[in-house]
Amino acid sequence: MAEIDKLSTDTRWQIATKGLTGAYAMLAKAYKEALGEEKYNEFNGPLWKMAGAGVKQLADSLGIRCETAKDLAEVFLAGVVSSMGPEFEVEIVEAGDDKAVVRYTKCPWFERAKEVNMGFDYCKSGHENWGDGACEALNPEFAIKLTRTMMEGDLYCENVIRRSR
Repeated sequence: MAEIDKLSTDTRWQIATKGLTGAYAMLAKAYKEALGEEKYNEFNGPLWKMAGAGVKQLADSLGIRCETAKDLAEVFLAGVVSSMGPEFEVEIVEAGDDKAVVRYTKCPWFERAKEVNMGFDYCKSGHENWGDGACEALNPEFAIKLTRTMMEGDLYCENVIRRSR
C-alpha cells in the first residue's frame, strides 16, 4: 500500500472512477451483445433504481430535507459526483420549489462509451431508473425526466425534476 500513498487523493479518485465506469461499460456492452438491448435494459434498470435510492443516505448525512425540486437537484448533483466520480461536469441550471433542471456537460459513462465503441445508448435506462429511485426515496411528490442525452447526439444530458403531486 505504501506505493499508492505516493499518489494524490485526486489521482487515486480519478483512477478509481475510470476503473469503475470502464468495467461497467465493458459489462454493459457484453450483456447487450449476449441478451439484446431490450433484455439488457430490463436487467440494468432495477440495478440503477436501487443505486438511486441510495442517495437518501447522502441527503440524510448532509441534512438536506428534500422538500423542493432545488433540494433534490442538489442531492442529485452530490450523489452523482460522490458515487460515480469527479469526471462529471454537472450544474443546476434552474432551481425552484416545483421544478429544477440538472445538466451534465461531461460524463464518465459517455466517455467510456466512446472508448469501448459502445454502439447503443446504455445510459438512458440507468439515468431514468437512477432518477426514479432517487425521487421515490427522497420525496415521492417529485418525478424526473431525462430530456436530453449525449448518447443520442445532444451536447449535454439533462434531467428535469418536477413536482408531480
